[in-house]
Amino acid sequence: MNVSRAVIRQFATSNVVRSGGEVHKGYAKLKDVQQKFQQPDGKPVFLKGGAMDQVLYRFTVLLCLGGVGGMVKLFWDLSVPKTE
Repeated sequence: MNVSRAVIRQFATSNVVRSGGEVHKGYAKLKDVQQKFQQPDGKPVFLKGGAMDQVLYRFTVLLCLGGVGGMVKLFWDLSVPKTE
């Protein structure tokens, strides 16, 4: 019975507990990045990455507006008869 508990404990215990609290540098860096995105600064998460995120967002909005404008033009052309 004690052997089975020891085996289960080995698999159930995380590496952080076994190593004495040391966390790998990559995980610490990831935690810092996650904290940056979880700050309550009023920005949506897709704009918290910096200036490049804002450029991509505005470009996407511009493309969407262009698509909607093209659809409006298409509907207008199809619904209004052409005068000759």
